[in-house]
Amino acid sequence: MMYPHIQLDGFLDRLFTARVSTRILTENYIRMHSPQEGFTGVVQHELSPLQIIQEISHEIVRLTQSIYGVAPEVEFRGNLGCTLDYIPRHVRFMAQELIKNAVRATTERHMPHGTRGSFANSWWSSRPADASFEKQIPKVVVELQKGDVHVIIKISDQGGGMPKRLQEEAWQYGWSTAGDDEEDEDHDRSDGQRKELAGFGFGLPLTRLHAQYFGGDVFMQALPGHGTDMYLLLNHLKEGSPSTETEDPSTALTEDENL
Repeated sequence: MMYPHIQLDGFLDRLFTARVSTRILTENYIRMHSPQEGFTGVVQHELSPLQIIQEISHEIVRLTQSIYGVAPEVEFRGNLGCTLDYIPRHVRFMAQELIKNAVRATTERHMPHGTRGSFANSWWSSRPADASFEKQIPKVVVELQKGDVHVIIKISDQGGGMPKRLQEEAWQYGWSTAGDDEEDEDHDRSDGQRKELAGFGFGLPLTRLHAQYFGGDVFMQALPGHGTDMYLLLNHLKEGSPSTETEDPSTALTEDENL
């Protein structure tokens, strides 16, 4: 675990920003020489965030059920038909990280007493999905809205939130709650699946970096003892769209290098 023993946030931000820039330029160059209908390079026109998030949600719910035996339902609200010009791979990555956190937090908070912290014990993990109990788990709610500059994706859960002192730490590379559960005899056997869902503490900072790269952002509103609202703002990449007040990291990185 990196955090708090090693803190390299500034270095990793620059490293990953350069990596994202290189990847976009390379893929865009290839795509421009092999045009695809509905795309300009890597940017998809009229991309539907709902379609991508629905696919991700189904995958995450299935993974959660395979680990815990149950999983919350993901409900969609708001302007479900909204679209924007954006890179599909980026939308998928950012939404996946936020929904994984919401689904996992909700499931662990509302599991039967005595199984939280030993989620992988043979009795629980071997049970088929319990439909009656799943109905008692609060839904994870995804709301989509479209503004003049951004498409806003709000992901709300009732996973207990987090104390104020931890809310800033959550954006550090390597910070994770995955190691908070007490050890049990089946921990090693299920650790691979657990890490697939919980990750290694890079999800939130990388999500913010990807969003800010094109002038968007990610915000957290945590209500300790109840849940968390995550706001993902995606900037329209359509030609002629108004710029945002936030300068993108790729430009800032270039300016830093020229100083």
